[in-house]
Amino acid sequence: MLKLGRRSTGVVLATLALATLIGAASASADDVKRGGTLTVARPDEPLTLDPFIPSDNGSIYAIAQICEPLVAADKTGQGLEPGLAESWTVSADGLTYVFKLRPGLKFNDGTPVTVEDAVFSLKRVADPAAAYGFAFETVASIEKTDESHLTITLKSPNAALLSAVSLFSASVVSKAAYEKDATAFGLAPVCAGPFKVKSYERGSQLVLVPNEYYWRQGADGKPMPYLDQVVLKYVPESNSRVLGLRNGDFDAILAVPLNQAASVKAVDGVTLEVAPSYRLDYVYLNHAQKPIDDKRIRLAMNYAANREAIMKAVYFGYGEIANSFMPKVNYWSDKVPLIPYDLEKAKALVKEAGYDGTQIHLMVDTGNAPSRQIATILQQGWSQAGLKVDIVEYDVGTAFSMTQKGDYQAYVSYITSDINDSDELATLEADGTGSTEAFFSRYKNGEVVKLLSDARHTNDSAKRAELYAKIQDIVYHDGYSVPLNFLPYVNAYQNKVQNWANIAVGWWWLREVWLKS
Repeated sequence: MLKLGRRSTGVVLATLALATLIGAASASADDVKRGGTLTVARPDEPLTLDPFIPSDNGSIYAIAQICEPLVAADKTGQGLEPGLAESWTVSADGLTYVFKLRPGLKFNDGTPVTVEDAVFSLKRVADPAAAYGFAFETVASIEKTDESHLTITLKSPNAALLSAVSLFSASVVSKAAYEKDATAFGLAPVCAGPFKVKSYERGSQLVLVPNEYYWRQGADGKPMPYLDQVVLKYVPESNSRVLGLRNGDFDAILAVPLNQAASVKAVDGVTLEVAPSYRLDYVYLNHAQKPIDDKRIRLAMNYAANREAIMKAVYFGYGEIANSFMPKVNYWSDKVPLIPYDLEKAKALVKEAGYDGTQIHLMVDTGNAPSRQIATILQQGWSQAGLKVDIVEYDVGTAFSMTQKGDYQAYVSYITSDINDSDELATLEADGTGSTEAFFSRYKNGEVVKLLSDARHTNDSAKRAELYAKIQDIVYHDGYSVPLNFLPYVNAYQNKVQNWANIAVGWWWLREVWLKS
């Protein structure tokens, strides 16, 4: 994992050999077979392909196949490597970053990738009003240095800057194409990733084909990707995904229902993937809605959550009961004590809060059987604690839209980190002054906002770890949410699918996948 820490030299040069980037070690030229169509069934769909807009994983993971930033997640997702920038330097005081663009880069429409395009893209994502602007809060300027270099100057050190530059939303886009028609761009982005859009049918599927101008070379010395086509199908019903895999309709399926994981693993010719993730399953809580605006009610909901029962009945032992409001990213602390299952404590908190019987609507996604089962177990515990709870279902797009608007009380869902640094999600979720209002929770804590700023403005890793542990403790015990499980990615694919990998930040490097005949 690439981290910024204390520096004893004047300049840090971050350059990695190209061979480490292109997967040459994963397959030999004789092994790789080009061509074919990969069909992937997934439970969520892209709502847009504009990298500057989304916060939903259905969109983000698709965009990662089409667009690339200057700095990229590595093959695990836990580290960083050069992307469209072949190298960068960092000044001794940590305030100046100079990125060198790879020579000869082209967008998927054949036009050159320029420094102006990169500056345009970074300025757009760094806009304080943008969804991920908070990640660039320390940036003073982003400027073209010359035809090959751009410079980011900071107001104060930011240890998470390189991770921020690796965000999907920091992908380099064609300035000309975006400014010509942003709406059209959101349907077929002009970017420099391995694939481009062939067709995009909302509610059905996204079909991708190779970007013939892609810069990375495969094991056979030719440009990636190896596949002729990728079909990302929207299949929200989990049993339908499994049946399609068994029937051979799908080459890979995402989010295998855990009650079927063992049987899927036993299918001849199928591999079950259990991959480390930056994911947390949890119940979103809207602090602006009664009765959840009362911290005692939120804590009661935590004490009355039988997480052990949920782990056994729903997760079948996959994962780890969570002691945090965010996933286990690099500064997660195991020292924060878990809120135990304690019905008597929950009852006392409900009574102390003077609960007036206001109904709590617990929202789940239609067709998501595990979420429904989680909700049922929670409903039982919360009701025993003295709360009135009903379960309501909406399709995932509607549910997420309602969450964004604040038109909800509680929602069984999850969150993932797009980078390997705690800064992104800690700030996104816990800073109520941001554009998403603490990721739609309406959580407000001035002390936490100050601690987040302190953590971002130091390059001392030990100090950052101390600060993030304190943030984790405060936010978790404020009843920010009802955390459930640090869940790994559990997927399955036909054995003919080679080089498949779900990396920790959530997406899959389809550029390296090939099909064995």
